Amino acid sequence: MALSRGPQKFDRLTITLVPTSDERSFKNIPSTFNTTNRTYAWRQLAELNYMIVPRRISSREIKVDIFVDAQKRKKAGAATVQKVVQDFIREKIQSEWSGLKLGGIARAAAATPPDEKVTRGTIEEILGADLE
Repeated sequence: MALSRGPQKFDRLTITLVPTSDERSFKNIPSTFNTTNRTYAWRQLAELNYMIVPRRISSREIKVDIFVDAQKRKKAGAATVQKVVQDFIREKIQSEWSGLKLGGIARAAAATPPDEKVTRGTIEEILGADLE
């Protein structure tokens, strides 16, 4: 088995979510931040390994980057990745991300996710307020 040079690349898609008038919108900001380890972690749903990192949060839109592990899946085109992520987002909006609706999904691009050793704040720290 040949080792790749440099950091492993993943597919990154930027998702735009639009908050509804529901006050729960900002309590359900998508993220795979692990509060215990204070790092972003990989999660798995069926054959999809993903990491969600919030990029920008405002009253009009929420932008998150979703990183998809392309090495774990069979080789597929960008359209397939787009479709899988779109189905995943729609499922999450219906179940866990209440108060948000899909605004758009950018095309997949090769990227390196945040280093798992780098810690970032919780959503409360990012917003500078307690969400309860």
